[in-house]
Amino acid sequence: GLGDVYKRQINGYGGPVIERGRATLASLLSASGYYTCMVGKWHLGLEWPRQNEPGVAKNKQAIDFTKPIGAVPNRYGFDHSYIIPASLDFPPYVYIDDGKVTASAVVEQPAQRFPAFLRKGPRGDDVVMEEVLGHLVDHACEFLRGRSHSARPFFLYLPLPAPHKPVLPHPDYRGKTGLGDYGDFVAQVDGAVGSVMQALEESGLKDNTLFVYTSDNGSFMHRFDDASRKDHVEDATVQGYRSEHHRANGALRGTKADIWEAGHRVPFLCRWPSVVAPGSKCDATICLTDFFATCADLVETPLADDMAEDSFSMVPRLRGERPKTTRAPVVHHSVAGMFAIRRGQWKLVLG
Repeated sequence: GLGDVYKRQINGYGGPVIERGRATLASLLSASGYYTCMVGKWHLGLEWPRQNEPGVAKNKQAIDFTKPIGAVPNRYGFDHSYIIPASLDFPPYVYIDDGKVTASAVVEQPAQRFPAFLRKGPRGDDVVMEEVLGHLVDHACEFLRGRSHSARPFFLYLPLPAPHKPVLPHPDYRGKTGLGDYGDFVAQVDGAVGSVMQALEESGLKDNTLFVYTSDNGSFMHRFDDASRKDHVEDATVQGYRSEHHRANGALRGTKADIWEAGHRVPFLCRWPSVVAPGSKCDATICLTDFFATCADLVETPLADDMAEDSFSMVPRLRGERPKTTRAPVVHHSVAGMFAIRRGQWKLVLG
């Protein structure tokens, strides 16, 4: 069930949660002639090579970081991948370049508390936590600059490791916002996105690229309505803000992983010159699962019955048109295993 899948994929050691042979957005676009690249947080499971120690159960054996890793994004349609295994608060803390760990040695990373939240575990000697976001973005920008002289279309998937935990803003951003470490970290994410947009422009790719910026969750920062409660501005170890200082999830109720709106309703920004009208807005319900059918629509590839069953094309919406068919309701699922279903302005919370 969904709970079992979630438990398997929430740390950096879990096995793959994507079925073998299952079509993905990357495999769809690759088959349509696109060069596909992924840089960033994977968090969908890997097949770690073990050291084959006599008398030790397979799942208890230490990882052999010198051997190739299985079930990396390349298996699922990506021509190139440069990833971290999961969220940056889960070990092992390593960079994986097309299935191979880049570190020359692995050291032990001690646990740290919020906001610099880390779990104890192995870390590659080339991983500096405060530099991970910038390092991944630099790799993505280098990829974009390399595509400027190619006639082949490309797809870049860049799932950022921030502003997820650990909240570790780079020294260039620390203290810039007056909203504590988390505020500085969010500002750094904005700067990272700006770097990607600049790379697109410098490479001459801006006018012919659909650029999407969104999130898979709401913020994990709580909102405190008690005026006397100490918050993140006053104490960086507090995971929340009083309303007068900052509202990480706007006016929405709850926080990341909740069944409430703050858990799932997120910004969705896109830029597509000559197609998406600048400054336009859309109040229709969409879901991140809709990327698959949207891209299939754009490359004029029909979907088989066993492909992207919960995906619906956003192309008419992007063009400012009304779709011919109504999107099916969206099913929500919380970290506690609670379900909800949304249709239009209505949402039924089953718990």
